[in-house]
Amino acid sequence: MTSRSNASLVAAALLSCASCASAARVLYPVNADALKVRPGDYEIDPAHSTVIFAVNHFGFSTYYGRFTEISGRLALDADNPERSETAVRVAAASIDTPSDALDEKLRGGEMFDAASWPDILFESRRVTLTGARAADLDGVLTIKGVSRPITLHAAFIGSGVSPLTNDRRAGFSATATLSRRAFGLTQWDGFVGDEVELIIAAEFAAH
Repeated sequence: MTSRSNASLVAAALLSCASCASAARVLYPVNADALKVRPGDYEIDPAHSTVIFAVNHFGFSTYYGRFTEISGRLALDADNPERSETAVRVAAASIDTPSDALDEKLRGGEMFDAASWPDILFESRRVTLTGARAADLDGVLTIKGVSRPITLHAAFIGSGVSPLTNDRRAGFSATATLSRRAFGLTQWDGFVGDEVELIIAAEFAAH
């Protein structure tokens, strides 16, 4: 599969998710007011969460991939959102691109070295509200034992009681940009861009 086909599939999937979200707002009552989210402790639902990354490929295209195993928690303080905290774990070995051969190289010692460093971790340090439904999450990202500051630009999607599981849910999206060289991910330098764009979609379930 070409990177253009891959990008088209990702775009189609995101548009499909957007359509589903629009339908949900029509068919099922969802709270869209970030200040009315029920406070408490939440855990990521891995079946409804994902991390997508994008890099420049030879200057020809944008190449997309994802991580399929994600877990984490959210301590949500609706009265004082700035006091909320989150921590997310991504399994490095769960990296998934259209190329099985590339996946093996990415998991190997010259890149993520998933056998030695199985977890990619993010821990928030500060939450700053930037809008009625938006916030910046300043935190620390750790890859291959290297920790660097990073800011996630997060947006609240909606919350409510799931009609499928009958538990409280809250959904967020986030974007960020990082330098892969800063984490020692230097393989294919000069052919693959240093700047990595992240797109995170997370659905949290109260526990």
